[in-house]
Amino acid sequence: MKKVVFIFALIAGVSVSGIAQQNGNNGNKDQHKGVKGQQNASAQGKQSSAEHKMTPEQKAAKLTQYMTTNLSLTSDQQTKVSALNISKAKQLDSIHTKYKGDMEATKTASKTIKADYNNSLNTILTSDQKTKWEAIKKQKKEEFQKNKAAGTAPKEGELTPEDVE
Repeated sequence: MKKVVFIFALIAGVSVSGIAQQNGNNGNKDQHKGVKGQQNASAQGKQSSAEHKMTPEQKAAKLTQYMTTNLSLTSDQQTKVSALNISKAKQLDSIHTKYKGDMEATKTASKTIKADYNNSLNTILTSDQKTKWEAIKKQKKEEFQKNKAAGTAPKEGELTPEDVE
């Protein structure tokens, strides 16, 4: 008898959690417009990065604003850094599209773009700003790895180590 009650409780718990996941995602229909291929509740529970992907221009603007605030960029520096961030974001986006699914090729191609970006950025920033920026990059990388180990994904619009590298 105890086994029957336990099995019934288990089935009821699984059913309730499945319904809760479906209802939780139905409230966000605007976020899912045009997204195909959501076959089941578990697929709906995990939102792909493509659904919340910012455009390269949005990423660049967010990064420029972050840098302006944290590095106290001058207006001249802001203009140069903004152009540099847009260029990097567009190049990285095209690489991700070109090598979709091939992480090794994406990583290799991204390294060159990031190295060029960092060299150009170093010509714009002062020595104090460079030191601050390196510390910020290190901190972001550590936070990302800590969150990754905990199974926590970056929030929508949050800067990732890839954005700041």
